[in-house]
Amino acid sequence: MRIGLDARMIDHSGIGTYIKNLLYFLPKISNYEYVLFGNTERLKMYNIPVYESKAPIYSIQEQIMFPNIIKKSNIDLFHSPHYITPILYNGKMVATIHDLIHLIFPEYLSSKMANLYSKYMVKSACKKSKRIITISRNTKKDIINHFNVDESKIKITYLAASEIFKPSSVTAEDMRIKYGKYLLYVGAIRPHKNILFLLDLFKKLKKEKKITHKLILIGKGKVPYINEVRRKIYDYSMQNDVLIIEEIKQEQIAEFYCGADLFVFPSLYEGFGLPPLEAMACGCPVVSSQASSLPEVIGDAGIQVNPADKEQFLNSVYIVLTDEKIRKELIEKGYKRVKLFSWEKTAKETLSVYEEVLQ
Repeated sequence: MRIGLDARMIDHSGIGTYIKNLLYFLPKISNYEYVLFGNTERLKMYNIPVYESKAPIYSIQEQIMFPNIIKKSNIDLFHSPHYITPILYNGKMVATIHDLIHLIFPEYLSSKMANLYSKYMVKSACKKSKRIITISRNTKKDIINHFNVDESKIKITYLAASEIFKPSSVTAEDMRIKYGKYLLYVGAIRPHKNILFLLDLFKKLKKEKKITHKLILIGKGKVPYINEVRRKIYDYSMQNDVLIIEEIKQEQIAEFYCGADLFVFPSLYEGFGLPPLEAMACGCPVVSSQASSLPEVIGDAGIQVNPADKEQFLNSVYIVLTDEKIRKELIEKGYKRVKLFSWEKTAKETLSVYEEVLQ
């Protein structure tokens, strides 16, 4: 059997990580033949045949050009790792829907037309796909509620922290020498990530609890929100206390996790929420919101707080910074929690979905 995987988003952060790990593990655990669609140069390292596909994601061109490229590949099953699927393709198809962020936060889309297009594409993916893969019970619930999809059609395959995320006392010490003591956030700098709330929280920690830490924010931001974040940092006179890093390699992110005293994640919505898991894998304790899918990921291995309760968040952060016993308990629980998730397991569960469809 011949499986085609759309790998055009290989360089995106969340979906790109998902694609990369499937490409690494799927050929190792199955005898299927795989082909990829995307940029030949970027995909050559996987030693899998590539059909060059230059049509941009979310463009009209992809709906016109992409189905013909897929047909030429002579595949038995097409897997789209995103809800943007080829409307004119009528072969067997599996789609992964990571979240419904654009529907829950429509302000992220550039226009009303973009909002309608997004809704239509998710609806089309749900209808045309033989199976839908999603990455949490929370997203499965969202898909059922918004699109009335039969529960039996949806398969949950959790994500995992990559192997580069692991503890290192040497790295931790190097990072503390370089940056001093710091709290860490990793993720996109967007409104639903609750970054303005985090800055308010950090200001209160500095003023009321007298912490001497810096706050490091790692992630790409979009205008105008990133400008709001920078303005608040300036208004609070925290230019020397808050560092934003937008361009960084994953290996470097692992180093920041190792050196952080605490990972803080006040997000309002996540399809899965990889950063808390990555932090745990590096031995960094986690204080997170209890929103959407995060309780599924974190379990009892981190402190979870109502993202609207600033006082509870403040006290939770402070107790982890000052109570060594709680800190050590969270780190040990984090190591155990991480072992419940693996990319090989994700690939095996994905393979089982292929097999169901191909039967």
